[in-house]
Amino acid sequence: MKSRLPDKKKMLKLKVDQEFSYRLLGISCHENDYRLVWAINNQMKMKFVRTANLIIHNPKLKLDLEFSRYTYRDEDKYLTYNLVSNRCPDGFLFPEISKIDYLLQIIGDTHTSHTEGLMKGLRKIEIISAVFPVEPGKIKNPDKIDFE
Repeated sequence: MKSRLPDKKKMLKLKVDQEFSYRLLGISCHENDYRLVWAINNQMKMKFVRTANLIIHNPKLKLDLEFSRYTYRDEDKYLTYNLVSNRCPDGFLFPEISKIDYLLQIIGDTHTSHTEGLMKGLRKIEIISAVFPVEPGKIKNPDKIDFE
């Protein structure tokens, strides 16, 4: 009588891509946050206002990190923009993208053409070195800036 080995079971893994209800732009600018906001408000005709700092607890450093945050609500287009600093004196909000100084989060139903137009306008601002899209799924813990 032949002994039969048990069949190997196939294991299927389900990989689910997280969907994000916002777009994210990275901005390189070595000016202070208030100078950047002033330039964006003047150039882009936006009305960013200072809101409460984003506070993230860093268990490795055993301290809270504070990142400046500005918000603009475009009531006509049903969009909310959050401009958040990616760096503070004690560290980064997202260390894996440490070359980015600020993140611009666009919440709402936006089209690619709107985002491209926004990037084009931001690139015209002298103090901004670079503007580029950032995939939220490519950074660790993107929910740190999920303000909805």
